[in-house]
Amino acid sequence: MLSLAACSEKEKTDKYVAKVNDSYLTEEQIKAALSNEIYSGKTREDFINEWIQREVLYQQAVKEGILKDDLFKSLMENSEKELAATLFMNKMIDKEKYEPAEDEIKEYYEKHKDEFKLKDYAYRVNILYFSDFDKAVKFRNSAVESNWKNSSNMMKNDPSVYSNEEGAFMYRYQVEPQSLLRTLANLNNDEISVVLELGKSNYAVVQLLQEFEKDSLPPYELTKGEIKEKLIIIKKKEIIKTQIDKLITDHNLEIKRYSE
Repeated sequence: MLSLAACSEKEKTDKYVAKVNDSYLTEEQIKAALSNEIYSGKTREDFINEWIQREVLYQQAVKEGILKDDLFKSLMENSEKELAATLFMNKMIDKEKYEPAEDEIKEYYEKHKDEFKLKDYAYRVNILYFSDFDKAVKFRNSAVESNWKNSSNMMKNDPSVYSNEEGAFMYRYQVEPQSLLRTLANLNNDEISVVLELGKSNYAVVQLLQEFEKDSLPPYELTKGEIKEKLIIIKKKEIIKTQIDKLITDHNLEIKRYSE
């Protein structure tokens, strides 16, 4: 048994990516961390470097007795309470499984239209990005002769297409590069552009679906997703408040506020 344990420990440490004294960082830990939204956009190398820096500082902090410091203990206690409360709230919210109905979303839209007025000029577009110029030309000709959707479906599994955005909404300040912005400014609704060269092995064909003025109200369908998220947030707050009020009542909790 001791021999097996030793082999298991050796196998574990043999597969580490980084090591600081007796602390190890494995490939599995890196994959799990980078799949989390909080590390969105962080590269593998950046994560490893930050782990090493943090581990070096932590181990030195332990040597200097930081973990026994009263301030550290107080911060840890507060963090523990916040984490436990957050996990409990998430558990409550998950039980509800709230999904806004279509009628709720439309009602919110009608009552809060001013919230959705556009902050800048905007466009709704179809756009395909290619790594191959000839394939882009072929697609463009097909889209002009027939229609965008059918031509786009025909290119669905083509390796030269590295991005396909259908009905994408973007503010003018979000459109890059400038050549794409200039092209959109000169297109009419439903018109398809020529093949645009955006960089080395980077080509695009764009179709303008609709242009929006600043301070105009976009169609309901474009705001539906945003309204849904708002309603879910509102519902979560209601669930949490209701649960807190219930806990206070059910357990006859003593809560007092003191003023100076």
